Amino acid sequence: CLDHTFKTQRASCAISPYLPTSPPTSPPLDQACLDHTFKMQRASCLVNPRAGYETELNYTPTEAPLNLAVVGAGPAGLACATVAAERGHKVTLFDRSPSIGGQFNLAKQVPGKEEFYETLRYFTHKLASLPTISLQLATEADASTLAGYDRVVLATGVVPRSLSLPGWDHPKVASYVDVLQRRAASLSD
Repeated sequence: CLDHTFKTQRASCAISPYLPTSPPTSPPLDQACLDHTFKMQRASCLVNPRAGYETELNYTPTEAPLNLAVVGAGPAGLACATVAAERGHKVTLFDRSPSIGGQFNLAKQVPGKEEFYETLRYFTHKLASLPTISLQLATEADASTLAGYDRVVLATGVVPRSLSLPGWDHPKVASYVDVLQRRAASLSD
């Protein structure tokens, strides 16, 4: 359900203003909207595959509803599940984490990337508004769990890169995951 590579036009990424206490109507912007535009490239959007393709990518109601499993509740899995449900499919969204968001849960902690909180807030409200989505968090999806679905979409994201530089194994070297999850020892020790 996510056949596009999320290419967008910068103007398409604009969202309607909404109050912080109200459910959002569009996902907030991601940085690629601006970064690519400044490089004179077509912008992309992490969470809105239709942005920039509004006249080409039209989500029409399905004539043959399927029972879908989407594995991974990061940005791609969330977008896929919500679009599929809006088209009329029954969707079960699995994630082994107890919360939605995938790597966005790390990214939102980086100074200057607080907009990812709003993206997750948007998807939280979107999931709640779609009764044909069953959210199964803290659930490992294996072959037996996925048996019986008409289709399975794997949106399991990425594994953080490991370092391969001289000294990477020094006790005072920490990965960004360890730092953001506050598992890194103090460098002053």
